Amino acid sequence: MSSILLSMSDLCVLVDAQGRVVAAQAKPDSAFASSVADWKGKPLADMLDAPSGRKLGVRLQELSDGLDAPRWAELIHTTAGPDMVPVRYALHKMSSRAQVLMLGKDQRPTIEMQQLLLNAQIALERDHEAQREIDTRYRLLMDFSNDAIALVSIASGVIVDINHNAAAILGRARADLIERPFIDSFAGPDRDGLLGRLEAPQPAGSDVTLESEVKTSGRKVQMTGKLFRASGEQLAIVRLSDPERGSVGDERLVTNLRQLYNQGADAIVFTDRDGGILAASETFLNLTDAPSLSSVRGRSLSEFLARGVVDLRVLLDNARRAGQLRVYATKLNTDFGAQIGVEISATWLDDKFDPVLALVIRNASSSASVRADSGGQDNNVQGVIELVGSSTLKDIVSETTDVIEKICIETALDLTRNNRVAAAEMLGLSRQSLYVKLRKFDLLSKDEN
Repeated sequence: MSSILLSMSDLCVLVDAQGRVVAAQAKPDSAFASSVADWKGKPLADMLDAPSGRKLGVRLQELSDGLDAPRWAELIHTTAGPDMVPVRYALHKMSSRAQVLMLGKDQRPTIEMQQLLLNAQIALERDHEAQREIDTRYRLLMDFSNDAIALVSIASGVIVDINHNAAAILGRARADLIERPFIDSFAGPDRDGLLGRLEAPQPAGSDVTLESEVKTSGRKVQMTGKLFRASGEQLAIVRLSDPERGSVGDERLVTNLRQLYNQGADAIVFTDRDGGILAASETFLNLTDAPSLSSVRGRSLSEFLARGVVDLRVLLDNARRAGQLRVYATKLNTDFGAQIGVEISATWLDDKFDPVLALVIRNASSSASVRADSGGQDNNVQGVIELVGSSTLKDIVSETTDVIEKICIETALDLTRNNRVAAAEMLGLSRQSLYVKLRKFDLLSKDEN
């Protein structure tokens, strides 16, 4: 009987109504083979953790009372080491005596299999998400690219995919062009040889350039194609261009300016006439720790400047008056309360109906340290003037002479167009302290003139 029971389970335990082990036997290869012989006469709860011991007591009481309770119990056995062994028991009340037969199955192989299945499911979901991400990026790239691009199957000659710009050149809706023969969109006797010319051998790294006439509009278009293979299918990526839209040089200039805006080392910001941010490059978002362009668009630039409205007014007034402001030193606030020393160049784009202020912002924290390490520039007056706006007056003149203090005050008055309130805020002084220093350096009468 023991052999039969052990063939169905890993562990066979017979307990009395109080939960003491009457007999116990385990498979030779199980985790309990060496210890099960010592269980006889001991409470089975001593071989379990505390929650499992309480669960066993409840199950035995339910069986003793004859309740229609679950006949299964998952218990955790403690071992001599730190490991725990989960066992699922089937409980059978012996009708001839007040004893309960417990047939247990080691759950570790099941748990390991479940973990393997879970890991496989997670891996599949990750692959699915990665595929969706790649597909989304591809769709966005096709839709937002300024180039007119079509993917053509070499074997069948049909358009596999095409973006809206290419569909506009061909004069038809994008949905009407997909899965249609590529050559059907062109006219002329040479249209049948378009795909053949794309397949012609070319030098390594070179593209095929073709020219044909669009059937719907009769306009000439240029096509640049390149062959590639994906999933065993040979495809051609074809870029269409309309010569009447502009010269290649103009397109290249626009492309270069766009790349400079998106990838330049200096931040570029465009604001309206009141300082509201219209657009900002990725570098500006990195400097200010802003999460996205939408989080800064529409906000006033003064929110990111150390002295707020004072800095913004100096930039707007000087750029509007002179057309540009070459260098303005200040600090930039980040979204997390930190400050970064920057140098700002401003240009007033004086459109009659919609003027725009263009700002180029350079991170000056490293250059400021270089200037501090250069002993020859410490005595240079121009270097001191450049510090105005990036530090308070107290910090600037702590190691300098009264001459430098006078130059700093004059520079602040020039930048603020003799606005004493703005100059005092720029220098970190009260209005009374500024008036005292104006009298000290005999600048009060000059300022009034």
